[in-house]
Amino acid sequence: LVSIEAAPEEALPFEKLTLPKESVKEAVRDERRAFTPAGVVTLLRAAEAKGDTQLADLIRLGMWTGARIEELCALKLDKVGDGFFEVEDAKTPAGWRQVPVHSKLAPTLARLIEASRKAKDEYVLAGLTFNKYGDRSNAIGKRFGRLKDEAGFGPQHVFHSIRHTVASMFKGLGVEEALAADILGHEHDKITYGVYASEQARLETLKPVVEMLDYPGA
Repeated sequence: LVSIEAAPEEALPFEKLTLPKESVKEAVRDERRAFTPAGVVTLLRAAEAKGDTQLADLIRLGMWTGARIEELCALKLDKVGDGFFEVEDAKTPAGWRQVPVHSKLAPTLARLIEASRKAKDEYVLAGLTFNKYGDRSNAIGKRFGRLKDEAGFGPQHVFHSIRHTVASMFKGLGVEEALAADILGHEHDKITYGVYASEQARLETLKPVVEMLDYPGA
């Protein structure tokens, strides 16, 4: 470029090159934190106090399963079995899974199913609408965002933080990582940990692990 006089001789285009700084938004996202178990209960009670039963039910579903918000909002009635529900269309192949239902979640799930059937809605969380991207969690996710802000939680805490809470609880309880991964839908080395003889055997193995989850006052 200098030889054809397209750039001045003093041009130093490769001097002091640096990588772009991480945006504040990305930094906050990467620092997302788990709620404490007590913090999750605080949010649940706050939703109940506001009379937002639907949001309270979403929090219950999240705290006893560790499932992602869209997995819960997209959960259809025909994917709920006897003591478990199936997650499909998850973000990764490992996300396609059967999740045991905690005994403390069972009454809520039964109530939601009954209400949804009466409303002739095919989803467990009835009445949610799709956004233009085909997600049902957008509006209720924003309500959760306002709720946690009002409760004094910052940008590092989002609904996904409840998933981190469940993972942290499993870790603190000494749950084998592969078992926690099967519940949460994380990848793990199937060769190392083996495979189940059947889905029923898998659920029987995971059910006691889910039952270990406990929240103060919930």
